[in-house]
Amino acid sequence: MAGYGQFCPVAKTCELFAERWTPLILRELCCGPAPFNGLKRRLPLMSKTLLAQRLRELEERGVVTTTAKPGGVGQLYALTPAGEEFRPIIEALSLWGQRHTQSILRPEEFDPHFLLQSVRGQIPRSACPARRFVICFEFSGIAGSKVAGRRWWFVIEHPEVEICMKSPGYPDDVVISADLETFGRVWMGYLGLDDDQARRQIAFAGAADAVERAKSLMGLYDRPRERRFIFGPPEMVDAMRA
Repeated sequence: MAGYGQFCPVAKTCELFAERWTPLILRELCCGPAPFNGLKRRLPLMSKTLLAQRLRELEERGVVTTTAKPGGVGQLYALTPAGEEFRPIIEALSLWGQRHTQSILRPEEFDPHFLLQSVRGQIPRSACPARRFVICFEFSGIAGSKVAGRRWWFVIEHPEVEICMKSPGYPDDVVISADLETFGRVWMGYLGLDDDQARRQIAFAGAADAVERAKSLMGLYDRPRERRFIFGPPEMVDAMRA
């Protein structure tokens, strides 16, 4: 790994943190321990070779630790106490990006799987209904390589939120038909549901109370608002949203 040739703590930290993909690996591990393949699914453009290299470097620097998976096959990667100290940096990067990067987003950067995994991670488990609640997403405007992922489902039943690429076999309580980028911008807080673009490109079908529940669970609002992302496991999301 090339260095900056300076003893400055900023330079030394950047030699580790500012490597390509490293902040995103740390972002994922802020949400809790993860297996290698789980990290790869969340970082689909990163090669397995490079991911393994970055994880090895982070482990050597004392930022990441590995433990055997409960089943005994494979490893789980997790942040060490030193790694946890990167959490406020990740949160600060997220907040800065919320405020200053809206104009440089490109349509092809909106991926339905990553978007819904992100939505899932911000739903407080304490808010999940005891009775099964199913939300179907029908996305349009998806980049050609991702067209196979046009329909998705959330199956929500306290305390779990499951993402399905195939029909789970339960009746849909709410169906959301939406342009992918527009839905992503509403969820990020860049647009509100009452904005003209959202009114044209997002439609909700279902009983009025079920639609309102879906909006509340996912944090979809009529007016744009700055979203504060919580990078942590479900119990941390619950505590912070309380």
